Amino acid sequence: MDINAFKTFLEVAKTRHFGRAANNLCVTQSAVSARIKALEESLGAELFIRERSNIHLSPSGEALVIHASSIVDMWNRARQEVSLPNGMQYSLNVGGLPGLWDILLQDWLNQVLLAQPDLAMNADIYSADVLVEKVLNRSIDLAFFYDAPHSPQLTSQIFSKINLRLVSSNPDVSIDDAIQDRYIYVDWGTYFGVQHAAAFPSSSIAKLYTSSGRIAFEAIKANGGAAYLAEPMVRSAVQRGEISYVADAPVFERAAYAVFHQSSNKAEFVTQLLQDSLMQD
Repeated sequence: MDINAFKTFLEVAKTRHFGRAANNLCVTQSAVSARIKALEESLGAELFIRERSNIHLSPSGEALVIHASSIVDMWNRARQEVSLPNGMQYSLNVGGLPGLWDILLQDWLNQVLLAQPDLAMNADIYSADVLVEKVLNRSIDLAFFYDAPHSPQLTSQIFSKINLRLVSSNPDVSIDDAIQDRYIYVDWGTYFGVQHAAAFPSSSIAKLYTSSGRIAFEAIKANGGAAYLAEPMVRSAVQRGEISYVADAPVFERAAYAVFHQSSNKAEFVTQLLQDSLMQD
């Protein structure tokens, strides 16, 4: 099996262009064409429909994407576990949602690296759908979500509870004014939306809607305004006086979940790692 053929297939599927795929892979366009042709011949199926100035996946190509992604993931995992760096005895693949890295996971990762000197780690950012797929195919050992995925194959536990607090660039602003003037609505999920609507039934249309706490935070620092943000993200800025908590505003809570495959050969190690993390908190 030529793993480069699957990597090349995925790159062409992503870029829809042989030339751009070649540039991204640092190979010639003829090498890309040869790899795709060899893969199509070995599978006995056309993977791309080639039209003038238009390349797109065939039905067979669509079907191969998930399998090819899993094959590449498992190959990378095997390489990591077989070829551990000097002094390393264990490896762990971790994935999380973008916002959780800003709020919790970077600090957690730093603590783990310090506490586990013989642990080699791979840490990446993925969307929720991709995270679920990678945990199910066991190319990721541990994943972090806002909402626990529903699957009998996965074990989920609350990793942390996050306070969402109303912050503003104006230290003297009232709750009503904070919600009305230059307010930024951060989509923290359905449960937050219900709580927010109940607390502020007459709130006006927000100046900015976003699913990223980081985007809202940077917008407030640059242009002023207010938003509900995760307390760990804004704590230092509040202490420095750059922004302020809005007095008497309701505090909402959001859970973060740690998820791993029940049949993973690292399930016991992951369970202990999470337990140690909770004890440190």
